[in-house]
Amino acid sequence: MEEKEIVLVVDDSLLICRQIRTALEDMPVILCEAHTGKEALEMAEQYQPDLILLDVVLPDTDGYQLFPKLQEADKNNASIIFLTSKDKDDDVVKGFSMGACDYIKKPFVRGELKSRVNAHLQMKHQKDDLDRQNKELRSNMEKLNYLAFRDGLTGLYNRRYVVGDLLEDMGDDLIQERKNILILADIDDFKNVNDTYGHEAGDMALICIANIMESNCRKHKVVRWGGEEFLIALFNVTEDEAFDISEKIRKEVEEFSIYSGKEEFSCTITMGLHVHELHEGIEECVNKADKALYYGKEHGKNCSVWYESIKQAE
Repeated sequence: MEEKEIVLVVDDSLLICRQIRTALEDMPVILCEAHTGKEALEMAEQYQPDLILLDVVLPDTDGYQLFPKLQEADKNNASIIFLTSKDKDDDVVKGFSMGACDYIKKPFVRGELKSRVNAHLQMKHQKDDLDRQNKELRSNMEKLNYLAFRDGLTGLYNRRYVVGDLLEDMGDDLIQERKNILILADIDDFKNVNDTYGHEAGDMALICIANIMESNCRKHKVVRWGGEEFLIALFNVTEDEAFDISEKIRKEVEEFSIYSGKEEFSCTITMGLHVHELHEGIEECVNKADKALYYGKEHGKNCSVWYESIKQAE
């Protein structure tokens, strides 16, 4: 069953209100009446009408003063038609300039009133449908954008984000000792987790470790780089701060218990750190962090290693 639309009549004349009721009696609308500006605001807020027929002259205000107050009280974006005995050009222009959709002179012809009310209700309905479609479209676009840049399992950013937005997010307005630093992290011996406890447990481990990383990087970005690898972009930090974050994540991962049925296990991660230089592209920067990560894997795992330190050792 189609929902009836609401028409609010604001006029202090009982005769005019009766004429409007008669003109609209066979239309599928709910008709409400207000005889003062105060009543009109109360009813607009209560009923949220689709269309308002507004008299210009009221006992406690005039329609032009009431117009913006009705718009504020009504959250349904009602169309407003002025009803008035005034027909001078400047009166008509004033009404339209305020945003009225129409202007009907009293006394009116019933058929004309009904036709205009019906036309404006149809336009309001079409506008509402268009607004709903636009909202759905925006919502779907937001979902698509989220899915395009997010990993389905962990909810972290994925590689598309790195290609599209990471370099822009890093910026170059750094001061003193503050820098942008990339950390490439890899779960140690992750294949053993899948082989021993199953892929569902492996997925749970990835989710838990992703959560640990995000909880320690609220002001930064964490990316699922692929498989059991993660890329962490730290913005505007000192090298000491970056290393502290890396070590905090590493220790929390090591101490975190993951359950698979009745069995309990934990993981460790190795972290490779590199300071991003302004002349470097993201790929070059990640490759250097990866070399530090590989060095850490070759020298005992479960550690944080600076690329700059292994370069000095060579």
